[in-house]
Amino acid sequence: MQTAALLYADLKVLSSELNHKLALRNSVSQVVQSSKDPEEKKVAIEKAKGLKASISELKIKVGVTEAELLRVALPIPNDTHPDTPIGPEEAAITLSTHGPEPIEASPLRDHVKTGRALDIIDFDSGSAVTGSSWYYLLNEGAILETALVNYALSVAMKYGYRPVTTPDVVKTDIAARCGFQPRDTSDVQQMYHLASESGKDHPELVLAATAEMPLAGLFANKVYEESQLPIKVVGLGKAFRAEAGARGADTRGLYRVHQFTKVELFAVTGDNESNKVMDELKAVQIDILEGLNIPFRWIMIIYCYGSDC
Repeated sequence: MQTAALLYADLKVLSSELNHKLALRNSVSQVVQSSKDPEEKKVAIEKAKGLKASISELKIKVGVTEAELLRVALPIPNDTHPDTPIGPEEAAITLSTHGPEPIEASPLRDHVKTGRALDIIDFDSGSAVTGSSWYYLLNEGAILETALVNYALSVAMKYGYRPVTTPDVVKTDIAARCGFQPRDTSDVQQMYHLASESGKDHPELVLAATAEMPLAGLFANKVYEESQLPIKVVGLGKAFRAEAGARGADTRGLYRVHQFTKVELFAVTGDNESNKVMDELKAVQIDILEGLNIPFRWIMIIYCYGSDC
């Protein structure tokens, strides 16, 4: 299997050759259209025919190489900050701590029991209507979610982030271009795919696993002047996760559910402003959590376990 670097080199060569042939075709077409010499026009027409076949073949090669490059390159992760440690949670670097001292954990404060006692969460009806790991928020639970969403949006807007409500469905191409690699196999599915009865004319669609996907699509295939950057938005959408895999006591209740509401901070920026905007994203999140008087710590870690390290 060719590496991404070799495929990229091949693609550059093929693209350069294709662009050269396209430029020649344009020149020949101008001769065909403007020449008054029958012999010159005849030669140009024959040359154009030869170029047409060559261009068609090159376009096929470029398409095949682009597809293979995308397939090979997608599993390559993004670069991370050089100071970020790799390992289990014990290897994490604590950058800062915030809020009051955490209250010691106790099984008496189990959120499932508390939610049922207060009549704000209904897992049984969710399971009956849709399946396991689906739920209803009731009474103050529903109001609390709406209040938290409005609160988070208001804090982000204070920092200049434009509010956006996103589609809950995206094309699989958009999900892949966001770097989201669903671990889908014949036995395990991590995304919800929408079946289409309309044939191949319609693109394959999935439920968005995060508002980041449609937010990224909002800026896809567009060109922005550097003076327009950074562009900052805060998106509100539903996140859908198949969450296939083993489950235990630590993932019960509202952990690893199949649908939840998510407020997402998203920014488009130039390289020279990337660190600055990242610090601002961090500041917005700290502001939100400190306003709720929630104890938390800001850590830096790339998680890996066992043979993955």
